[in-house]
Amino acid sequence: MKHIRIRRIAWSALAAMIIARPALAAYEDVGVGARVSGLGHAYTAVADDVYSMYYNPAGLATLDRPEFGTTYSRLLTGLSDGSNVQNSFLGYAHPIDGGRRGTAGAAWNNFGVGGLYSENQLMFSYGHSLFARTVPDRYYLGGTLKYMNRSIGGTSAAANGISNTGVATGTPDPGLQNTSKMNIDADLGFLWRIRPRWTAGVMIQHLMEPNIGFSESDKLGRNIKLGGAYKTPFSTLTGDVRFQSAPDGSTDKILAVAAEKWLPTLLHGMFGVRGSLSMGSRDFRQVAIGLSYKINRMQFDYGFALPIGGLNSTSGSHRLGLTMRFGRPKQAEAAFGEAILENLRDLAAVGTPEFRYQMEDLALYKRTAIDEFLRQAKLDASAGRFSDAADKLTQAISLKPKDPRLQQSLERMVAVADIYPAVKDYQTDAAQAAVYEGALDFISGNGKESLRKLAYAGTLNPTDERIERLAKAVEAKSGLTREGPPPEDSGKAPTMGAEKVVGGTMALMEVALRERDFERVVKLADQVLQIDPSNALAYKRLGAAHYALHHNSEALKALRSAYKLETDSDSRKQIKSYIDALQSLIERGRRDSAPAKTAEPVKSSGLSPVDIERLYEQGVDLYAQGKLTESAAAFRRILESEPNNTSARRALDRVQSEIITGGQKK
Repeated sequence: MKHIRIRRIAWSALAAMIIARPALAAYEDVGVGARVSGLGHAYTAVADDVYSMYYNPAGLATLDRPEFGTTYSRLLTGLSDGSNVQNSFLGYAHPIDGGRRGTAGAAWNNFGVGGLYSENQLMFSYGHSLFARTVPDRYYLGGTLKYMNRSIGGTSAAANGISNTGVATGTPDPGLQNTSKMNIDADLGFLWRIRPRWTAGVMIQHLMEPNIGFSESDKLGRNIKLGGAYKTPFSTLTGDVRFQSAPDGSTDKILAVAAEKWLPTLLHGMFGVRGSLSMGSRDFRQVAIGLSYKINRMQFDYGFALPIGGLNSTSGSHRLGLTMRFGRPKQAEAAFGEAILENLRDLAAVGTPEFRYQMEDLALYKRTAIDEFLRQAKLDASAGRFSDAADKLTQAISLKPKDPRLQQSLERMVAVADIYPAVKDYQTDAAQAAVYEGALDFISGNGKESLRKLAYAGTLNPTDERIERLAKAVEAKSGLTREGPPPEDSGKAPTMGAEKVVGGTMALMEVALRERDFERVVKLADQVLQIDPSNALAYKRLGAAHYALHHNSEALKALRSAYKLETDSDSRKQIKSYIDALQSLIERGRRDSAPAKTAEPVKSSGLSPVDIERLYEQGVDLYAQGKLTESAAAFRRILESEPNNTSARRALDRVQSEIITGGQKK
């Protein structure tokens, strides 16, 4: 019996080396994921990414695109014995048939203490919604099958056995040679979306309670987790109660509460902050914080946890994680209602530097110097400072010298700046406004529209020879030729005075559109139509301005007039589609405002917080691709469901500004 007692002493010594906190059991639930670490592992009711395989596999059913996640952790750093406690995780989840047939996932999880002790788990998970045909997207069930292996590395106790007399034998101890153990285990999870913002979850860990002992029986007890979460589009409050099997056979009870906040931006990705507090049995207390940065389909996470009770001789645990998502999230709805109405902004577009490549680059290189130069160039050009804009483009092209589109924009900008270094009075002077608009059209590559507006400028200010020089430069660069003036009919009264008024007013109206002064656009369009009632373009601008002011009936009337006067067949088809969509919107508004016929409550058609987040991400993706009208439709759909969503409101304002000032059009 003595040699058994000595062997147990050796085992105890080994345990002292590999145990990071008192009475730590094998396959201890140390957690995975840097984001989840910042939440204090209160993730049972959140479970909205690839890490659901570990925390609640039912959450896999909520994924609608493939995800890959990896995390590296240094646990309980600063221990006096210098222990190197690490954890690594790799996981991939893939929705089947877009998630309609559930989501499958696979993961590898490793826990180790230097070369002394190692635990490896291979996980195969699957999650699916329940009763989807009758109660869609409310109940989810998932499971994880695990292949587990733990082993002890080379130690002096294992390599040098001890005899019954307590003398080292110099030969391996037979009792310490069987140092590897394989087991099969399973987890089961359930997720319930009680209401759009409320979820509850249950997780049963180690469902099979396998015997993980090397030589003696050592049953792995079950852990049960209960969680609840309240989730708005960009924030989460969550809590977990965990009942964990302790090494002595008792049950540890742990309560964790956490909060998370995402700070979205349209151009620079999303920033996340989170924090948590946990407390429980055996004087367990812990605080944790976390940070995240999400851009495009990549997310970087950091989590830090610090024990403040029980084990306190440590400088805490650190985790770094990376999550990648592939493909686009599915639309929150099959189609956006009246999305085509956003194209009315295209009717109001007036031409500006169209740096289409800029938006593409912004999605990839938002922190580089070239983005800043391009942004400043656009601001300078929009303010009429063409010489300053040319300087910014020169600096940008020095960083990207082989970009042909950038080179073309620079050549056009320089051609304008050589003649008009700056145009100052374009907001009040009609001739300057026409020059300003013509210059911006030329820079954006619309030579035909540029020559038309410069012709306005020439009639308004025939003494300015720079207008003619700029028109010739536009002809040379664009390969276009100006149309000659209409032959004079001596039998009719001269109309040049009226043409000047119309041309000047139209030029000022274009500037008002760029500055989103829609009230002024309405007044200027009315002035034009009093002189020239057959001006189809003025009716288009009037319709766009009324729509922006939410005067739908007036917008519909103006568009119908534009449709009657428009002679181009393609333009007529486009205007007709706007009219149809606007009629549908007006009719829907009438139905919504009509009194209910019965006293039955009307079910909410609002989007869930998850849908709003996905719709926001979709809007950002569409914006980065230059699809401004589709992007605006996504943000508008969010605001229809949640009018007080300030992030979506700011994003929509930015996109609409891009559209109205002549941004990318798809």
